Amino acid sequence: MRLLWALLWVSSLASCGRATADATRTERVGAHRLAVDVYEPANVAERTARPAVLMIHGGGWAAGDRGELRDLAMLAAREGVVAFSMDYRLTSQDGVRWPMPADDVAEVLAWLRAHAGELGIDPRRIALLGGSAGGHLAAWAARDPDPAKRPARLIVLWGPWDLGPLPDDGPDWVRPTVAKLLDGQLARAASPQHHLVRGMPPTLIVHGSADEIVPVEQSRRACAALRALGNACTLVELPGQAHAPEDPVQIQRALSAVREALAAL
Repeated sequence: MRLLWALLWVSSLASCGRATADATRTERVGAHRLAVDVYEPANVAERTARPAVLMIHGGGWAAGDRGELRDLAMLAAREGVVAFSMDYRLTSQDGVRWPMPADDVAEVLAWLRAHAGELGIDPRRIALLGGSAGGHLAAWAARDPDPAKRPARLIVLWGPWDLGPLPDDGPDWVRPTVAKLLDGQLARAASPQHHLVRGMPPTLIVHGSADEIVPVEQSRRACAALRALGNACTLVELPGQAHAPEDPVQIQRALSAVREALAAL
């Protein structure tokens, strides 16, 4: 996954005339002191009511950290969007299970809204972006029963929408990883696919057609279900790409789609 973000950053260098990102600062949020890195656009005269994006890393809910999204967050800042990259409780920590990671995302999203004035962001223009397991958590937050708690945009990069039918012939760590997250709970209870509602935010889904961990069919079904409920959904399939795309041409397609989604905030 780190390779992907590095390539995204290299691709972003082709974009000229944009401000670079300010130095990162880290906030500590909530009772669990969750670390949230902040990336602000530089050389922007107006520091109020700016669009924002909260980014959620992958790692099978058990590994990874907010630093994995550094390059993508810097790219968002170059596009004039205040980017926040968060840590959340991992199942590799004692006692962590579903829905604790999702609760962390909801807590940080609520914190952004509550502190929008001092952060210089528009609480009505906050996107959620997640990759892999982070995409699952972003999708879960976007279907919150309370419309006021949903983001303004949702961007899911090859994330699972249904934890039940992940492939038996995938890597041998997938099933145990999901089982540890659920800790005896039904997969359906933690699967966004089974909890979609009307009024969800416009959604961009990016997914490799040869994903060996999360089949692209998951994203196809999710996008179709979102549209059936009257929600806007765009699915960008990356031909021949596995779970973390490596073809620079296809990465550039993904990058362009993300830029477009953020520009619409």
